[in-house]
Amino acid sequence: MEGDGAVDVVVKIGGSACTRKACFETLNEEALSAISAQLGKLASEGRKMAVIHGAGSFGHQQAKEYGVSKGGDGNGGGGVSLLPERLREGFAKTRLSVTTLNKHVITALLKEGLPAVTISPCPFVGTEGKVLSGGCLPAMAVEGTRGLLTRGLVPVVHGDAVLDEKQTVAILSGDIWMVELSRELGAKSAVFVTDVDGVFTKPPSEPEAELLQTILVDTATGEIELAGATVSQASHDVTGGLTAKLRCAADVLIQAPTVESVYIVRAGSPAAAEALRGITPEGGTTLKRKV
Repeated sequence: MEGDGAVDVVVKIGGSACTRKACFETLNEEALSAISAQLGKLASEGRKMAVIHGAGSFGHQQAKEYGVSKGGDGNGGGGVSLLPERLREGFAKTRLSVTTLNKHVITALLKEGLPAVTISPCPFVGTEGKVLSGGCLPAMAVEGTRGLLTRGLVPVVHGDAVLDEKQTVAILSGDIWMVELSRELGAKSAVFVTDVDGVFTKPPSEPEAELLQTILVDTATGEIELAGATVSQASHDVTGGLTAKLRCAADVLIQAPTVESVYIVRAGSPAAAEALRGITPEGGTTLKRKV
């Protein structure tokens, strides 16, 4: 069943909020510790959540070096077949890297009192041409997530290297889980946690950069309305690609009717504390449906 309120919030800890994206396999310990403490406090208040985390500086380099995203023949084809030896190595190394990061994230969450339990997509959640097989999560994945929540546990999902029906293997982004879990679990809000305060008109390091407090999404057309900037102009990368992040945030509003707002906030900030509780923050970016 969709939309029955199994969780209050779905949280995406972006790659920049758990790793140093410019440094190979390096944690952003300060940001990870900050958001973990906030999630621990949230859980102590009896609020239910599902957590997803990005890969940041873990997994991406291996996936790129070995062409994991391109699949078996390097051109988005290959079907269900034996992987070339190099791709087998790359797939295994990518998974090792992302699961290593997951161990660090789980450790940080446990330290703050969260009974966090990993859900690894591979090999139980697959893709077909890089999109979810059947267009949605398999029932087993949804039921398993619900089972953890029913028992008072906190499911934590990571982006992963997965099996693909068209191109042998592919990368399944955590962003897809944001949309799927927000809908399937009937979340009231969705929160993207980064290492900056939200979406800006220019890269945040530039002096004239201004925080966009509200972004509107036309759920009929999918159009994203940014006051003072366009998605193409605001092309700097804060959590794995601003354009992709905004598209995912918009998709949550389009596909998950129970979600009232989507928030983009900085780990450890007062804005993050508010957003996690469904309160529109002054210091972050809020995405709402265009009326």
